Amino acid sequence: MGRLDVILPDDLDKKFRETVRKLYGNRRGALSIAVEQAIRDWIKKVEGEEQ
Repeated sequence: MGRLDVILPDDLDKKFRETVRKLYGNRRGALSIAVEQAIRDWIKKVEGEEQ
C-alpha cells in the first residue's frame, strides 16, 4: 500500500474534511476512503478526456 503526503490550501482542507465527516462520520479511515475515491474519479475523468 502506498503513502501520499499532500499539502492543500486551508480552505480546501477544511471543506474536504467537513464533507467527509458529513458522509462518513468520524470513523477511522474515513479520510483515506474519501481521498481514494476522489483519486479514482479524477483518473476516470482524465482518461475519458484523452479519448
